[in-house]
Amino acid sequence: MPNLSSFTQALHGGGARANQFQVTLGGAGASGLSGDFHFLCRSAQIPALTIGEVAVPYRGRTIYLAGDRTYDAWTVTILNDRNYSIRAFLESWMDDMSDIGGSTKTSALSSSIYYADATIKQLDRNDTPIRTYKLEGLWPTTIDAIDLSYDANDAIEEFGATFRFNWMTVGGEGTSSEGGSRSITLTAGLSYDMGP
Repeated sequence: MPNLSSFTQALHGGGARANQFQVTLGGAGASGLSGDFHFLCRSAQIPALTIGEVAVPYRGRTIYLAGDRTYDAWTVTILNDRNYSIRAFLESWMDDMSDIGGSTKTSALSSSIYYADATIKQLDRNDTPIRTYKLEGLWPTTIDAIDLSYDANDAIEEFGATFRFNWMTVGGEGTSSEGGSRSITLTAGLSYDMGP
């Protein structure tokens, strides 16, 4: 029989909330980006983790082995301030990699110059980080259009930006007062710390 008390106890701290997060950009490529980014980033994602599969046929059966890790592109939605500060910075960042204008120049910058890092923090209800995802080797691939319309009243402009990154690290902060450390034991006897 379902037990509501057991369910609520398993949902530590009342569950993680999708609207409790903070995103920051930093590093060489984003060194001039306004600190307002973490306020004006309206939405983002915690990136998916994907490990490919290798199919090995053996006597009429197919055995699957773990393949290589891949990362999908990462997207954010940004509120546009009156000075276009974040959009202007992203446009300049992209211009440094490949000229936006009539020139055919491409930047002589090495990738280590235009790469940046992004940090996504899942927060608890007291704004304490409970999980941190750091995306490294990050650069913008797309800045979405901003729709303009005479009938768009009572709305702030927003636009999407898509980034590619090379790898990520994941960590639990361990400082949240809303839950303790947990671990999971797999059938092979391996034990993993799940963090707070």
